Amino acid sequence: MQNVAVRLSLAVLLLACVSACGGTEEYTVPSRACDRDVSKDELGALLPSGAELREKQSVSDTSFSCRIYVDDLMQFAFTEHSGQRKFDVSAYAESGRLGGFDQLRASDVSDNAVVSHTRSVAMAPCPKAGRNYILDLELPNAEGDHSDDIERFVRSYLPTGLAAMGC
Repeated sequence: MQNVAVRLSLAVLLLACVSACGGTEEYTVPSRACDRDVSKDELGALLPSGAELREKQSVSDTSFSCRIYVDDLMQFAFTEHSGQRKFDVSAYAESGRLGGFDQLRASDVSDNAVVSHTRSVAMAPCPKAGRNYILDLELPNAEGDHSDDIERFVRSYLPTGLAAMGC
């Protein structure tokens, strides 16, 4: 019986040491994503915990994409387009022409926007560059309802995105 107690004590001691010595480090939520200013608080609310954060961007004449990975799994992505013709975002989303949405509803982040549990599409006028600006944001690996946090991020980011895209 004493031998079992000694083994159990050693196992507990080893587990405590591993827990104390091998704690995971958390990444720091950035205030810039793909060289764009973002609200650190609003972005942080959309990202899961993890050890490493990295980003990847792609740019063309009329679009910009930013993808954020946490521990090598894409968790956050947004794409911006300028020079777009105007269309009813809600009608397009409901018809499936914009891809999938979970629990779609209208959003007040702009006059022409929708949000769902893990995605938002917003259109805004882009008079300097002509036509319209579109922001499409997605949380591809999130579960649950993040629509309120998505709207807060989009609301805080729209002025930055519009300016960066020449609007």
